[in-house]
Amino acid sequence: MRAAAARPLPRSRGRDLAVRAWQALRSDADRDADRAWARALLRPSEYAIWIRQTAYDRRHSVRVARRVEERLAETPYAGEARWLAAALMHDVGKAEAGLSPLSRAAAAFVNRIVDLETARRWARSRAGRLRRIGLYLIHGEVGARLIRDAGGREEVAAWSEAHQEERIERVPGFPPAVVAALTGSDVA
Repeated sequence: MRAAAARPLPRSRGRDLAVRAWQALRSDADRDADRAWARALLRPSEYAIWIRQTAYDRRHSVRVARRVEERLAETPYAGEARWLAAALMHDVGKAEAGLSPLSRAAAAFVNRIVDLETARRWARSRAGRLRRIGLYLIHGEVGARLIRDAGGREEVAAWSEAHQEERIERVPGFPPAVVAALTGSDVA
């Protein structure tokens, strides 16, 4: 009996994706204070990648990072910029796909029927909608590559790469409390 093929976004849940799609349709901009906070936490090369995201994705990443900050407040990891930076940068690969909120919703449904290798193959294709859907489905890998290519911190790249795995119990170099804070904070 063959094991089930890995899905590109195994932790994605329909309800969360629907909430995010609805929120993304709002046109309000991100706040200057949030951008300044992100700039203070990120290296210049990381910020250059982060700022290319849509306003919605920047707002989402700030919400996630603020939750991580709260969860780590009473731990030995409180105030460590690298963990907040990982939260801010976890979805930066989505910008490479350039999908609208409605196209993202469609990609979420496609995620249910394609495996990880198919998504990677689509992402390597030359152009078109399948390439963009493939990039979106493997946005963690794409983001990790962008971060590493720009000279960003390894912890930041590693979290981008790992954040959509089905069960994230251990990430090399990450304390369990940090993994729990990052995983538990990435909700709609």
